[in-house]
Amino acid sequence: MRVEYICHACSLIDTGDLRIVTDPWFAEPAFCEKWYVFPKPVRTDFVKDTDVILISHGHEDHLNEATLKLFPKKARVFYPYSFFGGAKEYIEGLGFEEVKEAVTFKTYKISDKTSVTFIINSHDSVMVIESGGKVLVNANDALHSSAEKVIDFYVKAIRERWPKIDMLFCGFGGASYFPNTIHYAQKDDYEISIVREQLFAHTFCRIVKGLEPEVAVPFAADFCLLEENQSWINKVRFPRSKMAEYYQKYFSENGYQPKIIDMYSGDVLEDAVLIQRSPYRIQMQNGTLDHLIDEQYKNEIAEKRKKTLISETEAEKLIGEIRQNVEKRMTLFPYEELKNLKFSLLLTDVKQNNFYNIAFEEGEVEISRAETSDDNSLLSLELSSKVLRYSIGSDWGADVISVGYGAEVQISDKKAAEVDLERVCMNLLACYPTHGDVKKTPLRTLKFLLLNPPRFTTSIRKLKKFTLESENYDRKTWLLKDAKEIRKRYKLPDLESGFMPQD
Repeated sequence: MRVEYICHACSLIDTGDLRIVTDPWFAEPAFCEKWYVFPKPVRTDFVKDTDVILISHGHEDHLNEATLKLFPKKARVFYPYSFFGGAKEYIEGLGFEEVKEAVTFKTYKISDKTSVTFIINSHDSVMVIESGGKVLVNANDALHSSAEKVIDFYVKAIRERWPKIDMLFCGFGGASYFPNTIHYAQKDDYEISIVREQLFAHTFCRIVKGLEPEVAVPFAADFCLLEENQSWINKVRFPRSKMAEYYQKYFSENGYQPKIIDMYSGDVLEDAVLIQRSPYRIQMQNGTLDHLIDEQYKNEIAEKRKKTLISETEAEKLIGEIRQNVEKRMTLFPYEELKNLKFSLLLTDVKQNNFYNIAFEEGEVEISRAETSDDNSLLSLELSSKVLRYSIGSDWGADVISVGYGAEVQISDKKAAEVDLERVCMNLLACYPTHGDVKKTPLRTLKFLLLNPPRFTTSIRKLKKFTLESENYDRKTWLLKDAKEIRKRYKLPDLESGFMPQD
């Protein structure tokens, strides 16, 4: 089994009888031009010879329309079967002739000697590729940001099915607005973000220790942000070149010594042996390639620095668009939760009266424009009209905010930071499928439950009931405590200087 690292979560796997590509994203920026793949892939000419495309989940940096359009339509596409339909039809709409929705834990034979198994975790999935006696586990985003009990459950299930794993590819970095884009006076954004990235790196090592692969590769964090007020986030990532050293220092007490290797675009694993072919290796500075961002995206950065405003007519039209979406979505919340909620949208591309103040009076939505936010506004979301319209305009469009760093959230005070007000606000500005949408497709929902192993679905439901979407998103920890307290809460070691991000 030969694996070439392309970029981000995209790899080219050659089994001798098949050429498999995972989660291709490189043809355009993702999340409404918020995420840019970095560093850029060394080559993309492999697309024309691809036989199979494996897509782990629907986020734009894994299921990317512009990139998929580059592939031959005879390539078979596999996508995890979930509660919500539409993905199969969407991919078929791009021209692909054979699209298969893969049921969790079911193994699909895709050639005489190669098979793939999907293991779903919420909206993500682990993909296990077997060929010629070799086993590759591609965990991408599916495990490293989950709660410990959830990770333990999946690690145990995977080890029972595949006791010998040759290669593990696993995410190791954060991809969420939380907590990086949530600000208030007492929070040190930079220090907290470093701890956040350390937690994900620590969890990566924990997964490696549990699965015991011969080779482990940290990946799926190859993106950069180009907005001037967000470029600092590029610099807080845990240096993947230090991952092996971190594991050796904090996880090697049981005697198991994996080969943890850092791969860059163009590098190859030949039956788990690293062949260093990436031209980026000689361009490294202090263990990173961050200095190349300005070089690779010079024109895009210059364009983002230009101030482009929408017309007053469009600015006024937004009131109706916001109202229509909020009125539809407010039914998801009890009245008591909304009646005291007052928040603001600061639209960066509106010239005058660019604060849209939103409140709820006797079950009605009140929206007004002003030069400032209301005095009693609990929080404000700073974003562009393009991001806002993207969020409310299409299914899963709000990923641009919740995953893609599409808004900066300013919270008024500590009391407001203790409750997840921005989650409510984001849901009001979203177009996510709801429980009502699930009820419209009862047969699909029933099929999903029937096709998943009962032991699996029951256990995960119980785990997630108690972890409330993951203890890794506890607000009172990440927003109200300092770095030292957070490390103590998650049993993280103090980060030595050698593991700190380098300027």
